[in-house]
Amino acid sequence: MKEITLIVKYSVKNGMVNDFLTALKNEGFPQIVQNENGCIKYDYFVPSFGKSNEVLLIEKWQSEKLQKEHLNTPHMQKMKTFKDRFVENTTVEIFK
Repeated sequence: MKEITLIVKYSVKNGMVNDFLTALKNEGFPQIVQNENGCIKYDYFVPSFGKSNEVLLIEKWQSEKLQKEHLNTPHMQKMKTFKDRFVENTTVEIFK
């Protein structure tokens, strides 16, 4: 299996970064994902300077297959129900 790393950038609506991070925490992210089969790393970051409306997620998985399975978990489906309240745009870069 070949490891895969994703860098996910969330452009968060003005003034809602803390609300987004709180919602993630209340739903158990990132701990739930870190306990998934194949997850090596799953951590959120905010810039200490610069873009104040950005949240960065770095994910590392044992394989692309396991990362794709992660997208179909109940908690990821639930994230879809609240993410749009906070996030304007999401970009994903994949490194193999």
